[in-house]
Amino acid sequence: MAIQISSRLRMACLGLALCVPIHATEQAEPANPEVAVMPRTCHGQANDAIYVALGEDVLRVPGTPDRVGIYPIPYPKPGAALPAGSGDAPTGCPDQPAKAFRLNLSSHQSSVLGHLDGLPANPLEAINVAQVGYRPYGELSAMETLVMKAKEPCREVGGGLVECTRQPDARQGSSVLSAQASVYGTPLGHPFIVTCGFGPGIWAHDCQVHYQLSERLVLSYQLNRDRIPAARMIELDRAIRAGIQRLLVNPQH
Repeated sequence: MAIQISSRLRMACLGLALCVPIHATEQAEPANPEVAVMPRTCHGQANDAIYVALGEDVLRVPGTPDRVGIYPIPYPKPGAALPAGSGDAPTGCPDQPAKAFRLNLSSHQSSVLGHLDGLPANPLEAINVAQVGYRPYGELSAMETLVMKAKEPCREVGGGLVECTRQPDARQGSSVLSAQASVYGTPLGHPFIVTCGFGPGIWAHDCQVHYQLSERLVLSYQLNRDRIPAARMIELDRAIRAGIQRLLVNPQH
């Protein structure tokens, strides 16, 4: 099956400045997130969540576990603690959210996903929500990879996805899975793309997804296709989007 590079994909690529070298101005991020711990009380009242501000968007992360990984703003010097907040509202309270440019939700998958029948608990290898930077590099890279791999043999793999790869066995080599526009897309109308075998792991079953959730937020996550079959990937992505919306205190998108 030959996959068509639609005008929608071309326009999305142009809108995201795909033709610009995507690593030319990319800023390095700190290697490891800091940890924000849930305040036990806020203004003298019991508290059961961690509030994190990604720019204008505030997320309420349930306090089980009672900590979450963030890349804070400003990023502290090595060994320095996160800002403590002020008064009787420590950092992480509703009116003193921890300020960050990226939030790691890998240990809070049950809060994001709930229960999906037939899939393992904590099915994702990692999941992050971040502020949109100068360019959405992950999505740009995925689109560039799709354009490249669409020249290879493509076949339907179920669940609304088409996979393009030179390998007859998906457990070998690299591949790209994508949905036709009539089936599924990102919230901003771009193609939904899953890249496998391109990192961060070295195996063909290591897959990742990157796209903009809104004009202000970007979503990225990693999965193992040995645990999440292609036929369930769109279903899983729908659950992730719905879960992020539940965490947003001020959903406007």
